This record gives sequence, C-alpha cells and structure tokens, in this order.
Amino acid sequence: MFENYRRVLRTAKRPTKEEFKRSTLLVGLGMLAVGAMGLVINLLFQLVGL
Repeated sequence: MFENYRRVLRTAKRPTKEEFKRSTLLVGLGMLAVGAMGLVINLLFQLVGL
C-alpha cells in the first residue's frame, strides 16, 4: 500500500506559479457558478412558493 503512495510522490511535481494561478482561477469560477445556480434555484422556489 505504501509503495503506491511512494511511487506517486516520486513522480509528482510542484505546479508552476502559472499553473497554480490558472487552477485557482478555474476553481473560483466553478464555485461562483455553482453558487449562482443555487441562488437562482432558491429564488425560483421562493417565487413559486415551495
């Protein structure tokens, strides 16, 4: 079991600053999109009265 973890850690590399910035931006945009969809759904349910 630990051999698998060791193998993954040996092949993994740290992201560059550009990769990290891009990943952070995409995760943030995804969170905003999911939050906006939740807000729209909540408002629709309030309008319908459920």
